[in-house]
Parts: sequence; C-alpha cells; structure tokens
Amino acid sequence: MTVEQGDRFLLVKRGLYYRPGNRGYTGIKDRAGRYPESDASPEDGITAIHEDEAPEYSQACFADLKEKHMIGKIAALEEEIKRLREALRPFAEEADQVDSCEAHPNGCPAHYSAGWCADLTIGDFRRARTALEGRGS
Repeated sequence: MTVEQGDRFLLVKRGLYYRPGNRGYTGIKDRAGRYPESDASPEDGITAIHEDEAPEYSQACFADLKEKHMIGKIAALEEEIKRLREALRPFAEEADQVDSCEAHPNGCPAHYSAGWCADLTIGDFRRARTALEGRGS
C-alpha cells in the first residue's frame, strides 16, 4: 500500500492509532497507517494527528509492546552503528598512513589516482578516525 501525498495523518481512536487500511489498532507510530485528515470523524471519536506531531507511542500503547518495539529499534541502531563504523574504517586507516609519513594540515586535499573524490581532505580522514575512536569530532 502506498501513501498518497496528502495522507500524512494518523487516525486515533480510544488512544490507539489505526493500522494501515483500517485493519485494527496499534500503539506504535511506525506501524500506524497514514490517512488524509478528512478521514477523521470527531463525532465518532476518531481524531487525526499529523505524522510529524504524533508521539512514537500512543497514549494507550501497551507497555510490553512498547518495550519490545524499543528493544527492536535499539538492536537495529546497533547494527547500523556497526555498519557505519565499518564504512569509516578505511578512511581512518588512511589517516594513520598519512600521519605516519609527514605532517599534513587538515585542509590539505587528498590527491589520489583517478576515481578518488577530489573533495576529500586529510581532515576528513582524521575525523573518520576520531569518530571510530569515540572522541567526537
């Protein structure tokens, strides 16, 4: 099911979000359907909230489901961190190589063979190494 351009609202009834296609309820924003605001029916207890303003978990979300969802999100973020760290590793190693030869200022462009991005600087490599070391930027 695709979300139409104007379908940016979550429908809420009894503190829970409507699932996609009006197929039940959920307390988890990620699992909620997106609808046009006009689908709300306040006289029937159905309100609409824009997706940017909707809380991650609805007012009536069950605590155990919320906890399980949060654990899943944490695991996914940990995997993303692992993947990003691996992507940074070659740049950090390049910083070690550059620094082992002679001093280069951070703004110095990284000149390599064809195919390398001319916009990379020695500072980019050093920032990658710093990020991997957990020291911030």
